[in-house]
Amino acid sequence: MGYVRSNPSSTRGWWMLSFALTDPKQQIDCVERVLRLDPNYTPARARLEKLKGNINTQLSVSPFAESSPSQPVALSPAPQKPASRPRKKTNNQVLQYAVLAVMACMAMGVIGFGAVMIVRGASNVPMQSAPSVQPVQPTAITPISLPPTWTPAATPTSTATQTFSPTNTPLATSTALILPTSVIIPTNTIAKPEVGVVQGASAPDFKLANINTDKKVKLSDYQGKAVLIFFWATWCSYCKMEMPEVQRIYQAYQDQGFVVLAVDVGESAGKARKYRDALSLTFPILNDEGSDVSSKYRVTGFPTHFFVNPSGVITSVNVGTLGYMGLNAIVRSTLNLSP
Repeated sequence: MGYVRSNPSSTRGWWMLSFALTDPKQQIDCVERVLRLDPNYTPARARLEKLKGNINTQLSVSPFAESSPSQPVALSPAPQKPASRPRKKTNNQVLQYAVLAVMACMAMGVIGFGAVMIVRGASNVPMQSAPSVQPVQPTAITPISLPPTWTPAATPTSTATQTFSPTNTPLATSTALILPTSVIIPTNTIAKPEVGVVQGASAPDFKLANINTDKKVKLSDYQGKAVLIFFWATWCSYCKMEMPEVQRIYQAYQDQGFVVLAVDVGESAGKARKYRDALSLTFPILNDEGSDVSSKYRVTGFPTHFFVNPSGVITSVNVGTLGYMGLNAIVRSTLNLSP
């Protein structure tokens, strides 16, 4: 809170304050300030929508609604209709139905008889004999004469011969592939990935002061080595838990081309030195008092790890503590060492 008061235009300060507050309305106010300072900050926009959605959900549920037991309502029995008595068919109706059935049977018989007679009459009609067709005599086929100079037999095609030096033994069935002298095959055809802060991208270069030597160092100075960029702060309890593990990993692999660049964010160099001496840390500690590098790397929480391979490509991004086992596995993979 004190940092935000002294730096009201710090996007980083308002963003971290939104996580420290517990009141959703105050969190929304902090995130809105972040978007006013940096409208293109996508994580803040997504979190603002989530916070507003949570408040709307809480308001839609009324805490004062009580469910009262419903009293049974006595329903009057529905009036029953008197069962209708089946009407007895009279003898006249039965007689009419019988007459209709007989007439239908007679009609079906007449129709069937007529159909049979029509079929028989059609089968007795004599068929007209088809006109006789005279067989077509085959016409003479004129053979195609080929030129006298053409023969279907395969002729050998002469190929260029190759003379080998006395020290070389030519292969009987191989054909030598000779490239023109003007053809140049490029050796570096693999383009480097674009610069970014995600896995698979080239890590953005930066320049900070090393509090151990009071000299400026750049990430590109460690080209050819595996680098762990470790963003932390002295007030972060999780960072303090992991610092001894980072020191162990650094001592175990520094002779194999591994280096740790611990970036202290938003604090003075003197405060970082006291922290270093209290924990006996020996790896380089860089001072990012203005939070410029942490903003470039889109750091949203502490600790944050960026593992960079010797080619300068980010191989892993992790937020939160990893412990010795997690750090050891990722460092060995970055160094291409067997697990």
